[in-house]
Amino acid sequence: MAWLSCMQHPIQNLIGPQLRRLRSGKEWSRNDLAVKLQLLGLETATPGRVYKIEARYACVTDDELLFIARALNVHTDELYPEVIRDAKRLYDAVCTSRASRFGCLLGGLLFLSKFGELTSGIFSTIAGV
Repeated sequence: MAWLSCMQHPIQNLIGPQLRRLRSGKEWSRNDLAVKLQLLGLETATPGRVYKIEARYACVTDDELLFIARALNVHTDELYPEVIRDAKRLYDAVCTSRASRFGCLLGGLLFLSKFGELTSGIFSTIAGV
């Protein structure tokens, strides 16, 4: 039932996975990043807040985005997924990026529903014989 807990927490941002990748690439802990953000002036930065952003459970404000980019020494564009940065149709790219956490779950459910229809048809055919 782990997927239920994901369903209770809708995706709140698009930068979480990139933030985790960039932070880990610098071999910083969440606490390290929170301290760097505080030193830059983002007083609300905590390791818990960094976790929530990385897990995509928290919205990211404009000022947080700027502070995060500065702390990591990257352009704000680098915090977004490549599908967003390279998108010709931004709306479609955002929808794809938001769906990525649940893509496998939804695909599995669609497969199971189609499989159920198929087996139901087979059993009704067998029963009719």
